[in-house]
Amino acid sequence: MSRPERVPYEPDPERPPPGAVYLERTIPPAYRWARFDADELAERVPQASVALALASCAEPRVCLMGISRAGKTSLGVAMIRAWVARARRPAAFVHAYRLGTARIQHPAGHGEPEAVDVAMRMPLILLDDLGSERDHAFSAVPDVIFERDAQSLPTWVTTGLTREQLVKRYGLGVVARVFERAKVIHVGGRTQRL
Repeated sequence: MSRPERVPYEPDPERPPPGAVYLERTIPPAYRWARFDADELAERVPQASVALALASCAEPRVCLMGISRAGKTSLGVAMIRAWVARARRPAAFVHAYRLGTARIQHPAGHGEPEAVDVAMRMPLILLDDLGSERDHAFSAVPDVIFERDAQSLPTWVTTGLTREQLVKRYGLGVVARVFERAKVIHVGGRTQRL
């Protein structure tokens, strides 16, 4: 008995894939337009970076690096939307700043804040603007990175900092888990050295 021919998946614009509804709730309004087929993406981000990002949508680890306003987040949002459409699994946009303050704003003794729990367990996250959060002992950012690495969960990161700056801020253990086996895409030029 022969197998039926596989038909490639074509997203149905009338019916979002599973997980897309949750993802859309997590994407900030400023990036709701960001998709690979959006004209604005081609205007904001160099074509070479767009091509690399599109080719990297199946990678478990991606680090989008570059100067401020280079289009890292726009590109990351386009990538995570493409991943959800292809994988048909949930994903979330997670801002590092929110993870940095989530525990401070959460009542003690009530487990992890929802933002931290989602960031630790979602099948894929785009951790946006790594290094932008306030530097304090209660930040959940390192714990999220360690937990996702321990569970082998795909994690994509955007950052305006260099690897050296990230090591100074988080330590080598955290940074190794961000960059190890990661596809690094420099968007719109090299990251800044402060």
